[in-house]
Amino acid sequence: MTRFSKIFVELIGARTCQELAIHPESCFVHCLKDIPLYLLSNFKYFVPICLLPLLIKLRSLNKNKLRHTFKYYAECSLVGAACGCGINALICFLRYIFGHFGYTTIVYWPSVIGGCLYNLGSERVKTFFETSVFQCITETFFLKRHNFVSHLIADSKYLQTYIFMICSALILQGKYLYGLKGFWFLQPNPKIPEVENTEHTTCQLHPKISCQRYLGHGMRKYFFLGLTLDVIKAMLSRISKTDSAKFKILSKIKNFRIRSTALLTTYIGIYRFTHCYLNRRFPHLKNLNHIISAFLAGFCYNFYPQLNIFSYALIQAIFTLWKIVKIENFDTDNEIFKFLQRIPFASLLFPFALGKLVHYVCLKPEYCSPLTFAITNGVTNNYPNVIKNELKAIIQKAKAECK
Repeated sequence: MTRFSKIFVELIGARTCQELAIHPESCFVHCLKDIPLYLLSNFKYFVPICLLPLLIKLRSLNKNKLRHTFKYYAECSLVGAACGCGINALICFLRYIFGHFGYTTIVYWPSVIGGCLYNLGSERVKTFFETSVFQCITETFFLKRHNFVSHLIADSKYLQTYIFMICSALILQGKYLYGLKGFWFLQPNPKIPEVENTEHTTCQLHPKISCQRYLGHGMRKYFFLGLTLDVIKAMLSRISKTDSAKFKILSKIKNFRIRSTALLTTYIGIYRFTHCYLNRRFPHLKNLNHIISAFLAGFCYNFYPQLNIFSYALIQAIFTLWKIVKIENFDTDNEIFKFLQRIPFASLLFPFALGKLVHYVCLKPEYCSPLTFAITNGVTNNYPNVIKNELKAIIQKAKAECK
C-alpha cells in the first residue's frame, strides 16, 4: 500500500482534473452540468429496487401503498443524487484547497464528507443506504482475504452455511418475538396462542387449511419474490458500453440467473415444513420450535452459496442483535449502557464505510463485487468508474515507458 501511495503521488498528485481527463471543462461548469445527470442516474438506478417489487403486490395494492412507494422511490433517488453531487464537487474542491491530488483526498475524504448528506433522508431511506454500504464493505472484507478470519470464511462454504443458519435463526426470531422491522428474505410465521392441552397434535399455525396447502402457498409466494430479485440483479448487472441497445438487452438476459428464486423457495419450504412438523409434535414448545425451524431453514444456503447474500445476512443479524439488546435493556439503570444506546453507531460509521468503498472501486477494483460497482456507479453517474479507468491508464502507460 505504501509503495502504491508513492507511485500515486509521483504520477497523479500534481495533475489537474483536466489533465487526468476526468472532465474537460472547468470544475465549476462540470459540477453544474452534472447535477441533472446525477438525478437521472439515480432515478434510473432505483427503479428496479423500489418499483419492481410492486409487481408481486399487485393484488393488495391501493392508493396509499402506491403513494408511499413512489415517495420512497423519489426520496432514495434525491438522497442518492445529493450524495453523488456532493462527492463530485468535493473531489474538485479538495484538489483546489490542497493544490494536488492526494492518495486519500482524491476520492476517500470527498466520499466521507459527501456521504454525510444521506442524513437528509428519512429513517427508512437511511437504513437502506446503511445496509447496502455495510453489506458491500463486508463483502470486500471477505474478497480481500488479508487475514485468517476472512480467508477461512471466504474459502469455506460449510462455515458460511453454519453462520448463515445462526443469522437466519437470530433474524427470524427477532421478527417473531419482537416484531422487528427491516427487509429479510422471509417473514416469520404468525405467533400462535398458548396450548393448554399438550396432547393436542394439530398444527396451530394455519387452523383453516392443511399443512400441505400452507407450504404450497409459501413456496409460490417466495418463488415470485426470488424471481423479482433475480430480475433486479440482471437489470443492475454490468455490461459493455460499446454494445448497441439491442445487444445490451440480450446481455442483461444472459446475465439472468435463478439463484435467488431457488434459494428463497428452498428456504421457505424447509422453514414451514419444519415449523409445522414441530408444532404438531411439540405444541407446548412454540418458541423453541420456531428458532429450530429458522436455524434449519438456513441450511438452504449450502445449496446456493452467494457471498453477497451471506454478507447481507451477517449485517442484518448484527442489527437485529443490537435491537434485541436495546429492547431487553430498555429500563436498565446502567448509565454506561444508556449512553451506548443513544450513540447512532450506524450513522457515524456510514460515511467512513462509503469512503472506503469508493476508494476501493477507484484504486483497488479487484476487491469489489459487482454489487459494489452497481451501487457506487448508479449513485454517482458512473464517476468512480471514469476515475478508475483514467488512473489505470496513466499507471499502465508509466509502467510501459519504464520498460
